[in-house]
Amino acid sequence: MQNDLGPSLIVLGVAISVLALVQPNLAPLLALGLAVLTTGLLTAWEPAARERVLSKLGEAGWENASALIQTAGVPPKAYYFPSSLAGRPIAVVAAERPEAVPRDALIFKTKAGPAVVLSTPGTKALELCGELPGDLAEALRGCVVNVLGLARSVSVAERPDGVVVEYRGISAPDLYGRLLVRPALGGVVASATAAVAAEVLKKPVEIVEESSHGKALRVVLR
Repeated sequence: MQNDLGPSLIVLGVAISVLALVQPNLAPLLALGLAVLTTGLLTAWEPAARERVLSKLGEAGWENASALIQTAGVPPKAYYFPSSLAGRPIAVVAAERPEAVPRDALIFKTKAGPAVVLSTPGTKALELCGELPGDLAEALRGCVVNVLGLARSVSVAERPDGVVVEYRGISAPDLYGRLLVRPALGGVVASATAAVAAEVLKKPVEIVEESSHGKALRVVLR
């Protein structure tokens, strides 16, 4: 409904303004038409502008996360852990998948070296989506498509070597740009996908492939 409000007000504002112009002595009506038109333009465009501003403001956090990964000297590779294993949905950036994650840890040591614990876009996505169904395809459809609105459709193919998730009609902001956190966590949709998969499957998962073509996105998890 909110998406239709802006265009509707624009059309109404134009119609009122045209009527005021063709009819004499209707200056108040012209003022009303222009006001409605302006409101429609603001309603239609303000959400997109606000999204860009919020994404820009959020860059500071991702810059800090990238600096933390670089300082710890770990490769940019994340393993998504479910809340059942880590206390909350998180991603662990480490050289290899850790056997366990200490509760409330930010950095901890593994056999392969240091590991960094991060909240991710997927972490916040799960907060918005609430309880998930036990079927992965239904969970992704309900969360990523319906609640978050990041895609129009999703399909899931489970294979012996992993899970292939394909989206159509992707609409998601780029939160990280070229920051180091991008290859570690994956894009916004890939991160949400991995977090949902880890939570539903109740085991750690990693993004082994993320490829896009136009508005289509393919995410392979293992």
